[in-house]
Amino acid sequence: MVRIPASRTAVPALPPWFVPRDALRRRLDAAGPGRLTAVVAPAGSGKTVLLADWARHGPPTAWAGLDRDDADPDRFWSVVLAAVLATGAVPAGSTLHDLGDGGGGGADLADALLDGLAALPDPIRLVLDDVHVLTGRQAGVRALARLVRHRPAGVRLVLAARAEPPVGLPRLRLEDGLHELRADGLRFSLPDTAALAAASGVTLEPDDVATLHRRTEGWAAGLRLALLALRTEASEPGALLGRFSGDDRSVADYLGGELLAGLDAEDRALLDDLSVCRRLPDALAVTLTGHADIARRLEELAHGLGMVERVDPGEHRLHALLRSHLAADLARRRPERHRGRHAAAARWWADHDEPAHALHHAERAEDPALTAELLGRLAVPLLLRGELAALRRALGTVGPAAVAADPGLALAASLLHLETREPATAAARRRLAVRAWPAAPSPDLVALRAACELLAGVTDGGAPDVEEPADPGLAGLLHLARGTALLAGSPRTVATARAELHRALAPARAGGLVRLEAAVLAELALAALVEGDPGGVSGPGEAARGPAARPAHTARTTALLAWSDLLRGDPRGAADRCAGVLDAPDAPDAPDGLPPADRYALRAVHGAALGDLGRRGAGLAAARAARAELAEAALPAPVAGALALLEHRAALMLGNLRAAGEVATWLAGRAGDTDEGVLMRAGTAAATGRWEAARTEVAPLLRAGRSPATVLVEAGLLEAEAALRAGESDRGRTTLDAVLAAARARDVVRPFALAGPRTRALLLDRAPAPGHGERVAAACAAVTDEPSPPLSERELVVLGLLPSLLDAPTMAEELVVSVNTVKTQIRSIYAKLGVSTRRGAVTRAQERGLLV
Repeated sequence: MVRIPASRTAVPALPPWFVPRDALRRRLDAAGPGRLTAVVAPAGSGKTVLLADWARHGPPTAWAGLDRDDADPDRFWSVVLAAVLATGAVPAGSTLHDLGDGGGGGADLADALLDGLAALPDPIRLVLDDVHVLTGRQAGVRALARLVRHRPAGVRLVLAARAEPPVGLPRLRLEDGLHELRADGLRFSLPDTAALAAASGVTLEPDDVATLHRRTEGWAAGLRLALLALRTEASEPGALLGRFSGDDRSVADYLGGELLAGLDAEDRALLDDLSVCRRLPDALAVTLTGHADIARRLEELAHGLGMVERVDPGEHRLHALLRSHLAADLARRRPERHRGRHAAAARWWADHDEPAHALHHAERAEDPALTAELLGRLAVPLLLRGELAALRRALGTVGPAAVAADPGLALAASLLHLETREPATAAARRRLAVRAWPAAPSPDLVALRAACELLAGVTDGGAPDVEEPADPGLAGLLHLARGTALLAGSPRTVATARAELHRALAPARAGGLVRLEAAVLAELALAALVEGDPGGVSGPGEAARGPAARPAHTARTTALLAWSDLLRGDPRGAADRCAGVLDAPDAPDAPDGLPPADRYALRAVHGAALGDLGRRGAGLAAARAARAELAEAALPAPVAGALALLEHRAALMLGNLRAAGEVATWLAGRAGDTDEGVLMRAGTAAATGRWEAARTEVAPLLRAGRSPATVLVEAGLLEAEAALRAGESDRGRTTLDAVLAAARARDVVRPFALAGPRTRALLLDRAPAPGHGERVAAACAAVTDEPSPPLSERELVVLGLLPSLLDAPTMAEELVVSVNTVKTQIRSIYAKLGVSTRRGAVTRAQERGLLV
């Protein structure tokens, strides 16, 4: 997951001048179950202090202080998760801990997080502060709206914002699902104002309290600013209060003309320099100000000025109102100094492994050359951490001319567009890199180009002549690219691909490159499918769908996991996984929805699962429709083989030889002569009673021992059934024992439920081995329908005439055969379809896909 500083999820400390406001706390507590609480008021209204006090009473409270980068959904959900985990209220066995460690837990982080929250045994409260920073950034608003829409029943959700967030509050208000606290409710009353003055060490007469309250209209920040001024004002309080105004401009004038005027020049200059940063680690403050003793100076200002606070050991912050006023004033008075401090902050964050912060400050420095310089160092780390929004923004800042002139930036832009599934734009950026290619490129630049071309699929194999980059992250990216390219090629290279992927996994984990780690795990799940190993899919597949999962991998990894569920004997789990993505209104992700290959994989596995759950006709129809919709879209050959095998078996179960032949022809056109294609020919021979032909087809598969494990299991089951039918009982038993051993190693269950009746009977006659054997026996025992007998070609011709309502003599005349021949074929059709009427035959044939 994206790393979130602890200060973002810590409940803010209460200031020394804090005044308890019990009435407001009771108003917050009054929200009924399931209602959203919205605290909406302008800046400085006391929202954060009120909620920080409320969080210290009652159930555990998760706190998330948002900033504008949280408009990236990855960061938004990571902040929420970090806040929940920081409460310490999540039980040890909760899946939320797995998400926090980078593991999987659902369809994507949002789903997994919402599911994990729903499963918490005890209620918690979740406060999102500064929600207004997401407004105007559609991705962030959508993520927030999803949390509001699907908030778990046991979680009390509270939003704090300066303006009403566009997340459906009017609808919730109409449905009585909203509990609101607005600016008028947050205003300090007269007694509250008097209490605040006393807590601030200011003694006021009742008339002065009334004036202060009237001038500020109970606005918390205005009250506090006025009281701070009163502490240092030598004249009568009434004189200062007479000059004090509560509107925003007056407060800004007051900050500059009254409060800050009391500082000496050195303190004012120090605050000016610090005002460019929201986060102020003490080491950064030293860089910005040149004062080695900055921590002590800030502590003094915290006590004296009251607008500086320590948020963590070694880190401070300026009050937002003070910081924004100082930064704007510095930009007006000394624009070069303002830009220079941002430039210094950019370099500091770059040196301290915070690329997103670095590029933000480079942008504020209004120095495209600095941004381009930093991007040369930071683009790959941003990609590998998933900080795509920051990278896109920085590339926009430097402009197309700089990208075109720098091959490293052009390659980084190409990788960004590959991540966001924009292949045409990615290819255009690669062409820019080629045009700008230097005569003597550095080894890292060569490696970056190789990785980019391998991931784009324009280079075969593993680029063995590329020198290993010195940078671990770039080396990991290159190994990922090599493994990905090898998996897209021949299935015979899967062992080499797996080795490359494991070489990428180590630097990803060591460097906290969470996006790279998720991508590697997704490819390892694909490698398990290529090997026909459903048991091997689940570990990396689940881990790959954690908080840092690439959008481009989310749906595909779900399809792989669903395939694993199906082959391991859990069709309900497979169907639910697929439906969870296909039916989601915000399914991942891309502007035009799911990628065609991912959609096909999900629908094909879903169709096979429906068939196993008893809806064979609907399942086959879904798989055929999905394949037709795929058209010519790219699909890795191993995935095509695995999915085609599912559809072929579904067609044979319904006796639909035409559909079986259609998908076999499709696979041959896509991938050539594959092991899956050989198995399909053997399956068709067995379905038509040609068992010896089936044995002949599978014999090479069994001898080679290099086929995917699922293919070997199905081939072995065909051989066992053929041997039993030929009276070779010893060979049938020996073959079945070998198949069971191979299937146990890969956790393959489903093919046994679809095996021939004699093989299933033999399985059920023996005592099952614990674990895998018991699941195989249960799957075989659950079989209630045998494969339907296939219709001959002549019967299919007659079947095609049944919907026409022609009588038998007219059919005979049409087909140039005798009436008795037609009647005999009709009776055979009825028997094979298990019906007794013409209408029933038409209906059943349509269900099986024999009639369109």
